[in-house]
Amino acid sequence: MSPGALPLPAGFRPYAWAPSSLEIAARHGLRPEHILRFDQNTPPLPGVPRVPLAQSFARLNDYPDGTYRELREAAASYCDVDASQIVVGAGADELIALCARTFLGPGRCAAISPPTYGLYRIVTELEGAEVVEDRDGAAVIWVCNPNNPTGELREPTELAALARAHAEAIVVVDEAYFEFADATCVPLIAEQPSLIVLRTLSKVFGLASLRVGYAIAAPDVAAELELRRAPASVSGPAARIAAAALREPRIDVQDTLAERARVRDALLSAGHDCPESAGNFVFVRTAEPLGEQLERQGLVVRHFAEGVRITLRRPRENDVLLAALGTEVDAVLTGREVHVARISTETALRISLDLDGAGHARVETGIGFLDHLLALWTFHGGFDLELLAGGDLEVDEHHTVEDVLAALGDAVSEALGAREGIARYGSAIVPMDEATATVAVDLVRRPHAEIALQFGSDRVGGLAVTLLAHALERFAIQAGCTIQLTAAGGDDHHVAEAAFKALGQALRQACTAAGEGVRSTKGLA
Repeated sequence: MSPGALPLPAGFRPYAWAPSSLEIAARHGLRPEHILRFDQNTPPLPGVPRVPLAQSFARLNDYPDGTYRELREAAASYCDVDASQIVVGAGADELIALCARTFLGPGRCAAISPPTYGLYRIVTELEGAEVVEDRDGAAVIWVCNPNNPTGELREPTELAALARAHAEAIVVVDEAYFEFADATCVPLIAEQPSLIVLRTLSKVFGLASLRVGYAIAAPDVAAELELRRAPASVSGPAARIAAAALREPRIDVQDTLAERARVRDALLSAGHDCPESAGNFVFVRTAEPLGEQLERQGLVVRHFAEGVRITLRRPRENDVLLAALGTEVDAVLTGREVHVARISTETALRISLDLDGAGHARVETGIGFLDHLLALWTFHGGFDLELLAGGDLEVDEHHTVEDVLAALGDAVSEALGAREGIARYGSAIVPMDEATATVAVDLVRRPHAEIALQFGSDRVGGLAVTLLAHALERFAIQAGCTIQLTAAGGDDHHVAEAAFKALGQALRQACTAAGEGVRSTKGLA
């Protein structure tokens, strides 16, 4: 124990973060790029900020507005309540701790119904209160709805009745997964002010790294929380991005709900005990060390004494896990989505690509400029892309750039399948200030590339300029398409950006649905 530190409760267990992908890979002799994480309950791809990042980071020398007026008003509008009912915190986790600090202490107890989110127990014990399962006499009743990890959903009217039956208690309803269930206690706060509802932007909004959450409570309860809230715990940039996301919520849960049903049906068919879930995850009840078995294959799930929780990822990635669990997944999917893993002497990489996406990208190759160009390609193509790669960058960037573009071409080819019912042709002209790129694409199965990028120096963004043209040629060959691309201008950075933007736009046109069959007089694409 540190000098002067208060003793922790007997048997106290702090929050345990899951090991990193690097640690897991080393533990089982795998490559980090091939680790698939089904343990975070966050989307596989990040949310897209609705406010310019440069604008968000323009005043890093100033403290944020500690009242968070903009964020509170945006959250209030999203929830259809008054801004006086909103309390902001650094993620729902800080608000859980704030509720404990406000209503718990020595001599008090809090009711928890396990299995549920472990932080409720931790903050209760840190405040010197007792954790119980009997709700009678509890000062706080913790409810996760839908419940993490089981996915169980309790009707809001049931929770309001619970609050009425225990009038002496504050009932904290954690609605981190509310958007996946479309059931909320917020409208019931007016008639039952002992309810506090917690929300987060970490889940459906895909902004977990920003650490932004908010509580909705009756005005007098919110005022009590405000008195104890830490000053300016949410950063200014995070608050601005979160406010913009709440003002213009571009969320679509239908694909997740469909995938949740598909994955659960597959698990049930394979004999697994998988209860209904109202979150973005499913739960498999088992006493077997299932999580350990999956981890040895590079598939990371969340372990509990009662079973394992599996976060839903992209369908093709979910199929990798389902196959490991003994399910039949052949010919289940009809969408244009692929999951590709490659390993060579120089490079290891993993790609998840959806041609019918929304422009979301997570690209980590170890080469910042390449990441930037591929993010532009993804956005302008309207695709969804997660691409993780590791290579021999201690030698140079050549192998990584070439292998990444080649594997991306493989992914596009696989996603296109038989290439039936698509426009086949696409073209674009993209100006970037003084630079211009022109591209024409034909998704014919006769690969060819004419790439002419005119640069004024030998390197751009740390890359050899000849390498970019070479990598784009490899992309065309592996994708099985014809690409004719020219780009020139006075700024090499803009030339490269314009080239990748134009290629993305042209591919989006060529991939667009257009009638039936193969658009070719020879009968073959």
